[in-house]
Amino acid sequence: MEIEIDAREFSVVAAVVAVIALILLGVLGWLFTPEGGKVLTYAEWQIHKAERAYRQELRDLQKTCEEMAALLDRPLDPLRVQVAADRILNEMAKGGQAVLQPQREAVAAAAQALRNWAMGDSRERAVEAVAEASRRVAEVSGGSLP
Repeated sequence: MEIEIDAREFSVVAAVVAVIALILLGVLGWLFTPEGGKVLTYAEWQIHKAERAYRQELRDLQKTCEEMAALLDRPLDPLRVQVAADRILNEMAKGGQAVLQPQREAVAAAAQALRNWAMGDSRERAVEAVAEASRRVAEVSGGSLP
């Protein structure tokens, strides 16, 4: 019994697989290489990751402030406001970057003021708290997010 293997077909398949693998590795490298294209040390990579997390959390805080302002612009819907405020309070309790703790606390205070407004407290207190939270987040982001 004889088994014949055509080496030409095998080498073509291997070459195609190798080219596809190289292209995929190149795309992965391009996606994960920071600006400047230099090789990072472990410490630099950790800083890069922390900066990305900081910018993402800052964007999330800005969106949360915009959401709270939108709730204030509508007529009072107590159930919707309470659900949104509870979700925001839970998100703020999870924490994040330590340098953004004052901003998280301001957003949490604004969410609590919104919740109180939904339960019959003054709308003006909620407006002031949301304005303060928005001001603190904008202050850190330089008025606009990076």
